[in-house]
Amino acid sequence: MRTQLADLRLLRSFVMVARLGAVTKAATALNLTQPALSQHLRELNQITGTALFEKHGRGIILTSAGSLLLEEVGPLLEQLDLSLQTIQARGEQVRGTLRIGAIASYSRTLVMPTVAKMLSVFPELFVTAVELTGAEIDRALLEGDIDVGISFSKTSAAGIDQRLLFEERLVLASAALSHDEMDLRELSSYPLALLNSQFAMRRQIDLSLASHGVVPDLRIEVDDVDALLRLAAIGPVSTIVGELAARTASGVSIAHINDRGLVRSAAFRWRKGRMLKGAMGEFFDRLISEIRSRGLTAQV
Repeated sequence: MRTQLADLRLLRSFVMVARLGAVTKAATALNLTQPALSQHLRELNQITGTALFEKHGRGIILTSAGSLLLEEVGPLLEQLDLSLQTIQARGEQVRGTLRIGAIASYSRTLVMPTVAKMLSVFPELFVTAVELTGAEIDRALLEGDIDVGISFSKTSAAGIDQRLLFEERLVLASAALSHDEMDLRELSSYPLALLNSQFAMRRQIDLSLASHGVVPDLRIEVDDVDALLRLAAIGPVSTIVGELAARTASGVSIAHINDRGLVRSAAFRWRKGRMLKGAMGEFFDRLISEIRSRGLTAQV
């Protein structure tokens, strides 16, 4: 293999296309035009003397030669990036842009208060924050659209690291409740408003109810936790949401539901290979402090 392989642009382009399986997505992640990225792949094909990708449906897949190159080059590039980040982090300040994605309930209760405190201390920091579903957060991390994500913990997707933040119970929230603890089977007697099925929390609720043979009296589905809590405060419906969001809402009482199936863990997620330094590290540390200030037990 000739010495032109020392051109890191070609190798980085190759690795990103191999991981995402599409030139368009890889070009976006690398902030390149699609023609420029395609030219990188052609140059690398010429240098190696063999095809590295082949068409597969609407995407592309690695050839045997491409798989071998990825196996050899991928870890080397990751180690190079880690070394460069370590050197940069020694004198790095909290500045520049921090891009955060979070599920709605955590965005409003944890992310916004944490960001507000950071902005008051670091005048050279600019933050963008978006509310996304858990699946959207992972996709945005892999495609380089956000730096960190706050969502439910799960087995990390390839290319994503995570740290557990805290454990949270799902609770029944209603305008008036006569007790603060209840059995899962009692939920069948409450008219409910729930998130729609695209949300992981709704799927968790459905699975827990079905496992106990409980048929819910579902009256309305919405796509926003705040809307659920406003409905519950007005009545006649109740809702099931995370305890953190419920405790910050006005006009509702809450009851803990005695079922381990209605417990979830929050996680701080980021793309594998990046280091929690600078703005990312500062945000993580302050988020942990915010969690503890809410009376939650941080799992870090």
